[in-house]
Amino acid sequence: MRRKHGSYELYNLMEKCLIEVTLTVAETKTAKEMDIERLLIKEIKGLAMQLSRYKPADWNKFLDVVIK
Repeated sequence: MRRKHGSYELYNLMEKCLIEVTLTVAETKTAKEMDIERLLIKEIKGLAMQLSRYKPADWNKFLDVVIK
């Protein structure tokens, strides 16, 4: 994906999808082609697991912010 779309463009598209910014038609097409939703969920779950294992205090602070 990075080779086809570029790292910067891929990062921006993933960020927009994550914070639910309205996408352009081209971005929507690219997101559907790459199945960004599935990729984001997989990556975020992996990062959450690592954070909870290796820095539990930071994980607890994060959850406090999310819950409020």
